[in-house]
Amino acid sequence: MFWEEDNQDNVNKSDNTIVDISFKVNCKKIAADHAYSLFEAVLKKIPKINDIENLAIHSVYGAESGAGWERPETEIYLSKRTRFCIRTPAEFSQLFYKLDKEVLSVGKYEMELSKPTIKNLIVTDTLFCRSVVIENNKNEEDFLKEINSYLKSMGINVKKMLCGKEHLIQIPDKTLIGKTLLITDLEKKDSIKIQQLGIGIGKLYGCGIFLPHKSIAPVAVSKSNE
Repeated sequence: MFWEEDNQDNVNKSDNTIVDISFKVNCKKIAADHAYSLFEAVLKKIPKINDIENLAIHSVYGAESGAGWERPETEIYLSKRTRFCIRTPAEFSQLFYKLDKEVLSVGKYEMELSKPTIKNLIVTDTLFCRSVVIENNKNEEDFLKEINSYLKSMGINVKKMLCGKEHLIQIPDKTLIGKTLLITDLEKKDSIKIQQLGIGIGKLYGCGIFLPHKSIAPVAVSKSNE
């Protein structure tokens, strides 16, 4: 855990330079490790995605994913409330409306998309990523030091971070090792910047994508009492 005391105000404000295109999903279940297959499925429908800078494809998660700290080992069961999102520069948002009513072949699973909507990024003091992939992640201390250095290179000074469990993401000829990460007490501009740019590699495979999250404090207290 990385923790430096300071006081920050929570702010709730939108930014529309980068947006999420959110789709309703019709699919009962999907493989737990589906990130690369999902990328291939979207690429087949929209080959241009490889040319879009700062594009990110969110992985799909079910209720049993434990808010991201846990993930089933084989399959994820999806509910009618499940959404699939693509994070894109706003200028390309209409390109992804072509996926309305399209069926993505994600490995052996079929996922139908419908009712796309645009969701602006939200400024919040606490962000969460289910899987951050960087070179130096042998242990939690090295991982957090590397993240801190990376953020400083972006002009961002973080106060508090919490690292979680590892997830494996299989891509051709390689297995990516990612860790869950909470960052809190962020300034407004830094919160948006992290969401827009992400951290680490593999944004097309669901890695390094940050979402708003509840405060880190209760989690930190719980870990300190273990």
